[in-house]
Amino acid sequence: MRSEMKPSFTKTWLTLLALCLLSSRALAQDEPRRDAAEAATVGEPSSESASDATRVVRIRQVIELDSEHLRWLRSELGSRTRWFERLAAGMGGVAEERDETSQRLAALEANPDSDPEEIAAVRAKLQELQEDWSLYDVQTDLALKGEKAIRQQLEALEKKISKEQRALGLLTGEIEVALPEKTRPEPTAASPEAAKPVSPRLPVPIPSAEPPPTPKRAQSSSAMTSAQLQAQRVLARKEGEVEKSKIELAEFVERKRALTRQLEFEEGLAENETKEIENLERVVTIFTERLEKYRESGAAAEKIERRERGLREIARVIEERNESSKGRAAYIATLVERLAHLDEAELSVTAAVDAKQEEAVDARRRAKWLESPIHPKNIQHWARERGPRILLVLLAAFLLLSFVQLSARRIARTLVRRRRGSRSTGTGRADTLAFSFRSVSRVLIVVFAVLLVLQEAGVDLKTVLGGAAILGVAIAFGAQDLMRDYFSGFLILAEDQYQLGDLITIGTVTGTVESVNMRVTVLRDLEGRVHFMPNGNIDHVTNRTYAWGRPVIEVPVAYDEDVDRVMDALVQIAKELGQDPAWEGKVIGDPEMLGVDKFTEYGLVIKFMVKTK
Repeated sequence: MRSEMKPSFTKTWLTLLALCLLSSRALAQDEPRRDAAEAATVGEPSSESASDATRVVRIRQVIELDSEHLRWLRSELGSRTRWFERLAAGMGGVAEERDETSQRLAALEANPDSDPEEIAAVRAKLQELQEDWSLYDVQTDLALKGEKAIRQQLEALEKKISKEQRALGLLTGEIEVALPEKTRPEPTAASPEAAKPVSPRLPVPIPSAEPPPTPKRAQSSSAMTSAQLQAQRVLARKEGEVEKSKIELAEFVERKRALTRQLEFEEGLAENETKEIENLERVVTIFTERLEKYRESGAAAEKIERRERGLREIARVIEERNESSKGRAAYIATLVERLAHLDEAELSVTAAVDAKQEEAVDARRRAKWLESPIHPKNIQHWARERGPRILLVLLAAFLLLSFVQLSARRIARTLVRRRRGSRSTGTGRADTLAFSFRSVSRVLIVVFAVLLVLQEAGVDLKTVLGGAAILGVAIAFGAQDLMRDYFSGFLILAEDQYQLGDLITIGTVTGTVESVNMRVTVLRDLEGRVHFMPNGNIDHVTNRTYAWGRPVIEVPVAYDEDVDRVMDALVQIAKELGQDPAWEGKVIGDPEMLGVDKFTEYGLVIKFMVKTK
């Protein structure tokens, strides 16, 4: 059976050897030429096409070589399966004969009348059968390991051919690389890519190494300049090239790993074949010694002829194993050479990926610079598009501030005149309201102007207002006293408790109101000292000049004076004061005489009151 397959086996190995030598020459001749062409003409389409063509030819040669080896492995698998079945059948026959001989020996030893020479002959035969069974066991185990290794190699080689075909399809364009969504350029409505149908894409494994984070690109809009749009397109193309080169590198690594695994399987088969040859040679040695013994002992011619036929069959198997071992050694040499070339090519592929990454980094840096707010063109574009509106907002804010500054007092006096009551006719209330109105108006105008300027400058007001709200809550919790001051100041102004120029007493401090707003009240006492009173700390106020006043006058009179005449004189003087043109309107009503208030050692004291404005 093995002798019938010998011519086809030899022809197959010669074909494989020729293909290996042809592939190794192509690799050795084309690799330096490709590297030199890529180094001399970087970025030119012609050199890139030539490099891809060289790789296509090389991969096709590898696919042809691996396909031929795959066909031979399938043939060898059938041969090894039949060889294993023959060994298993022979091992079963030896085991059956050994058991029968063992039973016969046991019967002879149990019979005391048995011939000792016959017992010795049976025991020698049993020993030979046990030795044959051991040889069969080793050879059958090696055959089974070889068959398993070939099955595993068939599976690995089929996957390797599939990877090579996929790499060939990527190079020839038959298979399109499926790029990630973040790097896939979006075709516009006018582009030809948007009109043609999308071809089915096969999933491509992404390399384990994470690419550098890609910045989120702004959506194309009319506000972007042509340079920015062009930079975005270049960046998308460069990132796509980086992803594609990484995918190609991953495919290359997978192919190299498959080649390494194939080399390991071939080396394992070669080692297993070596063990098979050694075991068969041991069988030949043992059977030759037995044949000599049979001849010397004058054994039957049929037995001698069967042993000679077995030795010839084993010799043919050893010869075939030797030829197979030589062919496999040559094939392993070509695999080692291909692996060495792949190691060299991996450096160039990795260098190409690094170059693509550097180009993508440069494109990303250029796109960032073109989109930077401090870029001169962006500053010019921003000033041209938003500058006039910002200036308009600032001008409006300035006009409003000027209007408030000039008209606050007039508006306050107008509002005060409309109110009834003697106190509302004075200027102190108007000045107090005008001062507070100017302060609040300035804050509101400035805040709204800043918000409008930020909006016109392109800042998202939702984010600003959200942050301001959070900041306001934090300030409210951290500055509760300040909020109490403002609330108390609002109530003081709303209730008109005092105004500018009033003489008031807050706690132990008495002075004239110089300033009052929603946070603090400023008093100046008789000695000229200024007191700043937070409105939140004011719990009691005494206003000595609220709406009208009533001075109490005490006049000392001697005991020998006419008291009634003195009181009439004082009332007459007060009435004449109210009729004096210089004091007209400042004295309200008639004086009130209280009479004698107390007696002292120097005389008596007359007290009377005059109600004034």
